[in-house]
Amino acid sequence: MIVKDQEKLNDYTCFKVILPQYLPEGYEFDRAEFYKGENGVVKDSKYIDLYFVNKETGKQIFMQQRFADEETAYSMSTGDKIEKVKINGVDAVISDGGNIDWENNGVLYSMHMHGKDISRSEIIKAAESVK
Repeated sequence: MIVKDQEKLNDYTCFKVILPQYLPEGYEFDRAEFYKGENGVVKDSKYIDLYFVNKETGKQIFMQQRFADEETAYSMSTGDKIEKVKINGVDAVISDGGNIDWENNGVLYSMHMHGKDISRSEIIKAAESVK
């Protein structure tokens, strides 16, 4: 299910969805996608996929937020070099491929910057604006 109204995102999740307050120049919220449950309805979802698009370049930033529990846990395996950083005082990992992952207040956050045109500092700034 696709939702374009930012004001309605929390209507479908079991956790508080927090959008980045900062995005690199030219990027804006495009849509959220939800997975339907077994009954075909989206209610109290543990997952949300968020897409931010630069309409000039067509490039996008993908962000997933998940309720942190045993069912939604994941591990990373990447060929990219990863480095430990702090996002708003919590541990995070950032890869040289433009991905950053962290957990805060019971929510797992994962941002993927498609395309190498976004600097490391911009990635961190966007992640830090999720509060």
